[in-house]
Amino acid sequence: GLHFAKVDFGQVPMVFDNIVVHPLKDGTIQFDMDVVWDGLCDIDLKAGALEFGVQNIKFFGRMQFVMNPLSDILPCIGAIQYAFVSPPTIDLDFTGLANVADFAAIDKVIQNVLDDIIASLLVLPNRMTFKMDPACDYRKAFVPPIGVARVTAVSGQGFKVEKRRLLKDDVPDVYLKIKLGDKVWQTSMQKNNLTPEWNETADFLLSDNNQVLHVEAWDEDKGMLASDDELGKTSMTIAEILLEGKTKEVELLDSENRGTGAFVTLYCDVCRLKADPKAFDSLPPSNHFGGLLTIIVTKAFNLPLSREEAESSVKVKYGGKEYLTGVVVDVPDCPGWDCLNPVYDVSFLVPITPEHVKEGLPDVIFELQNGSNKPSTLGSFAVSHKSLLAAPENTIKEIRFIGEGGAKLEFHLSLHGIEVVDTGRGPPSKSLVAAESLMASTQGGIGHSLVAPDETPEAQTIPQAADELVRKVKKVYVTIIGGKGFKITKKKFGMKDIPDVYCTVKYGSSPKVWRTSTVKNNVSPEWRESEKYILSNENEVISLDAWDANSKGGDTHYGSFRVTVAAVLLSSGKIEMELLNKGANTGCFVTLSCFKTSTQRGIGHSLVAPDENPEAQAIPQAVDTARGPLSKSLIAAESLMASTQGGIGHSLVAPDETPEAQTIPQAADELVRKVK
Repeated sequence: GLHFAKVDFGQVPMVFDNIVVHPLKDGTIQFDMDVVWDGLCDIDLKAGALEFGVQNIKFFGRMQFVMNPLSDILPCIGAIQYAFVSPPTIDLDFTGLANVADFAAIDKVIQNVLDDIIASLLVLPNRMTFKMDPACDYRKAFVPPIGVARVTAVSGQGFKVEKRRLLKDDVPDVYLKIKLGDKVWQTSMQKNNLTPEWNETADFLLSDNNQVLHVEAWDEDKGMLASDDELGKTSMTIAEILLEGKTKEVELLDSENRGTGAFVTLYCDVCRLKADPKAFDSLPPSNHFGGLLTIIVTKAFNLPLSREEAESSVKVKYGGKEYLTGVVVDVPDCPGWDCLNPVYDVSFLVPITPEHVKEGLPDVIFELQNGSNKPSTLGSFAVSHKSLLAAPENTIKEIRFIGEGGAKLEFHLSLHGIEVVDTGRGPPSKSLVAAESLMASTQGGIGHSLVAPDETPEAQTIPQAADELVRKVKKVYVTIIGGKGFKITKKKFGMKDIPDVYCTVKYGSSPKVWRTSTVKNNVSPEWRESEKYILSNENEVISLDAWDANSKGGDTHYGSFRVTVAAVLLSSGKIEMELLNKGANTGCFVTLSCFKTSTQRGIGHSLVAPDENPEAQAIPQAVDTARGPLSKSLIAAESLMASTQGGIGHSLVAPDETPEAQTIPQAADELVRKVK
């Protein structure tokens, strides 16, 4: 099997930035940050007789830290839980045989192994826990999911026929792979279809609105030697889909982040988890969750064992599947460690499937075991689903005897159904969804809901959340101006390779990659191309990579840099940054600028950006049309589009003659659609 023979991570440190601290809520502190590493290393791997190495690792991931419960006694924090919001990206630069032979297969195998390990331990909804206070009750520190993301693959368009010289042209048989957290779902295949329609839905556990949804489109090829062809891929956060009115059409990108011309449309709803015994009376549709069972095993007491033989663990059985805690052994001279009263502190999130509901909810069986290889059973007990449904809030927290030796087990069980959003009142208005979604993306926080209360009338114009949003949300134009220092290299037979430079840009926590145009045969390229982003705070990080486009083989990576919006603004809105490659200076520079939009009350407010950002000068004509007094909804919609920095006299109050019940005109709808 594949294993590490040597690991040396070198001298280049990891970078921690783009830190966002969320407001204190329910006694919980939460902050998110990027973890970035591009360093030289010396790693040897072996797989049977094959030996190869890794000399460089590029790593990027966004981590979430949750600290709770809080107290007024040092250390003030009971426990810290941490996880990656979405699976991190890891690029490996091989040496030895793997480098010579360009072993894509080895790269894929290692990537899959790393992805599986990290996803099972450290990608939401899975979290690792470190107790600051050893006496902290893990059940109080546990953070449940905020709900269920119900994702629908609606349709696709723009897929192309593959022209063949000798064989019949291939019309793609398209299917999608959709991944959120550690779950991957595959749609059906639409045969010979350039505009496939799926209208298929699947549920995913959702722990944060900024979790990334990864989408891949594939062309199914049948045959002994045939393999499916990737047609493109894209990524977006759940909040970004909700921002578009819960439906988003997005272009698929190729491996070089170029648009393929093919698009897929996705719909996403966020459903609450609710303690309701009647939630399991009806059978949920295929690929839907019927609910969620949360299992927490904290600790055991009075194991009838000697310290030398203690190797205890707990096995939980539910619906034909087994869930295992870690094995606790004796650790001499470790203060607070007691293998005869072992602490497990582990949670399992078990989605209730249609099969569970159809066959009748099974009982939960706990088994206390001892031994690491062939464990023996010390005792067991079962908790019936009837007793769980009859318990207050469908929750049981108990310490029960297990086995005949006097041992006890402390556990927690809770069972929640799925509360479907907006049932009976249709989709919420675009303005309401945009306001709620933007509030979620700028404030986030554990348990933040994007769903309007049921008692909120649909005719309500813009809720207080929108007013608060208008005061807080700002936007920023990021412009890639130009570069310098790119060098001409010599090729075989005296040929010269003049750089064909392009940049890829990521902003904040969004997975979206923006690629500039390619400036050919130029050591000092100029782009002057811009993108607009939501500025939730000025510590948002702009991550830029520069590349040399090659007609054959992969593109050459010049280097990268990361800079905060605040650093650019403090440099008079423009900054020149040197590219770094594997932690070393390259002598290549890229200049970029940032410009924050501003709002003035009334018609004709200006969004004009500096000269290098002419695209920003366009204001939607819908705003400038003569249309009389503005409704409160329309003013709020304009503010959402233009963003706000406050300003003297800025008001969202509608004129007295404007009816409060006036609906949002087409101009406002157009503005809401354009909010990014």
